[in-house]
Amino acid sequence: MTLAGRVRAWLPLTLSLALLLPTVAMGQGVEQPHVPVRKALDEIRVLRAEYAEAFNKQDAATLVDVYAPDATMIDADGTMLTGKDAIRKRIEAGPWGTLSIDSDTVRVFGNTAYDIGTARISHKGGGEDVSHYLVVLRRGIKEWKVSSIAQVPETKKGNASDSAGH
Repeated sequence: MTLAGRVRAWLPLTLSLALLLPTVAMGQGVEQPHVPVRKALDEIRVLRAEYAEAFNKQDAATLVDVYAPDATMIDADGTMLTGKDAIRKRIEAGPWGTLSIDSDTVRVFGNTAYDIGTARISHKGGGEDVSHYLVVLRRGIKEWKVSSIAQVPETKKGNASDSAGH
């Protein structure tokens, strides 16, 4: 068989595979390569608003659902929690109040994003807890989940010491 004959024989098979393989991959639940950045930012903004709303309603089940099964939380007191069960216990323990979240920076890298900002919890009896946060999010096929979160409480400037301990 000549080279031209081989090309003519293999061309239909090659074209069929090129058109069929992406369809098979989609049918297997393989993630799309990326989410447009604007869509990702909008989805993260909605997630943040829904989280604050659920917190303000003391809806622990909705709050815990935002976390990935193997999520890690570093609480404002330095306690490190791993997994939804540990995070659920921490969330259910409170304290509850009115949460507001102000995001300063969100960066998206494909199906991974991070969000940095300030969270404020106003308590009914008075007083406010202010923490700075860093959240790492991962997007599955349909939605974003919190993979890791770290919180650092804001300290009064008069009480803060420098790195030398002065």
